[in-house]
Amino acid sequence: MNLSYDRRRVLSLGAAGALAAAGWTGGSATTGGGPRPRARRAYIGGFTLGEYGLPGLPGIGIAAVRRDGRLELTGWREGIENPSFLTLSPDRRVLYAVSQLPGGATGALHAYRIDGERLVPLGRPRSSHGAAPVHLAVHPAGRFLLTANYDSGHLAVLPLDAAGALGEAVEVVAHRGSGPHPVEQRGPHPHMIAFDPAGRRVLVPDKGDDHIHVYDFDARTGRLTLAHRTRIGRRTGPRHLVFHPSGRLAYVTNELGHSVTVLTYDPDDGRLRPVSHASVAPPGLDPRNAPSALHLTRDGGLLVTTDRGLDTVETFRVGDGGRTLTLLESQPVTAKAPGTRWPRDIALDRSDRFVYAANQAGGSVTAFRLDPSDGRLRPIGPPLRVASPSCVLLG
Repeated sequence: MNLSYDRRRVLSLGAAGALAAAGWTGGSATTGGGPRPRARRAYIGGFTLGEYGLPGLPGIGIAAVRRDGRLELTGWREGIENPSFLTLSPDRRVLYAVSQLPGGATGALHAYRIDGERLVPLGRPRSSHGAAPVHLAVHPAGRFLLTANYDSGHLAVLPLDAAGALGEAVEVVAHRGSGPHPVEQRGPHPHMIAFDPAGRRVLVPDKGDDHIHVYDFDARTGRLTLAHRTRIGRRTGPRHLVFHPSGRLAYVTNELGHSVTVLTYDPDDGRLRPVSHASVAPPGLDPRNAPSALHLTRDGGLLVTTDRGLDTVETFRVGDGGRTLTLLESQPVTAKAPGTRWPRDIALDRSDRFVYAANQAGGSVTAFRLDPSDGRLRPIGPPLRVASPSCVLLG
């Protein structure tokens, strides 16, 4: 489906009206009308006002995932500003979203019950207790939601009730570090918050101070206790992290270092140790900036990440028991849509067959088929046009 939007028209018509004007005739995610719910869905978060001078579109996009991997936009959940990151509850019945408010204002967190094609508000929004919430993580037991606030450097822990609704924060922790980059590292910038496989610890890559902070997590009270800090390297800017299926290795993208670092992880004491690094730029190309999200296939054999400076999606072969990465492919997100750029987020579906890139500055989501034998990425049709997407989440 190929949609184009005019910002003034969106504001006057609302999201549903803009979709209808663009030729979309399916049911409304807000009203619940239209065709029967589809089992496979994707949720798209982004910026209401857009960035880089581009228009945005209000709300959370809801898309059907077709059998061939293509996405088709089916509706929007309005009533939330700048839902730039999304995540799901462990049972996949509740969707959580940040609201990244402009001007340094304290952000908000929202919960929605998934009801077929609809996202139904669950309880009331809660404060993120910091400026620019950019990431969310739910404890494996489903009792707590954690968020990282990029601009202010705060982490917050909020309890969840039996239905998944948010309570008031029970813990707020402030990072205080900085780094050598004169612009990007003036202060702390925690960019992700992740549980270890056992749910005993929380790992927080901080782009601002070049460290991964490791906290012990009390699953009864939600309290965080700093256990370790591991420095990745000077002016590296660690951003997003994922664990190997063994639980004894982790991988982190370095936004300022143009690389992915492999680390060992000791599940007994939570210590991390860097063991190798891999550039996201193919040989002969100068890395420009900003690797972002990353994912591993379920067997741990392939790692997929992006580079916003090169506007590419990379695949790596994971070798030596998970300790090394070999670049297999650097696929431009512009392959079938010139002007598509800045892949801020990616998603890997549960079958490991499809990869989706949210191209924030290009106003689109690109779908690729992933070949597990050689790690090659093949674009699937033209990208889905969505204004200012920053997150794509598969339901």
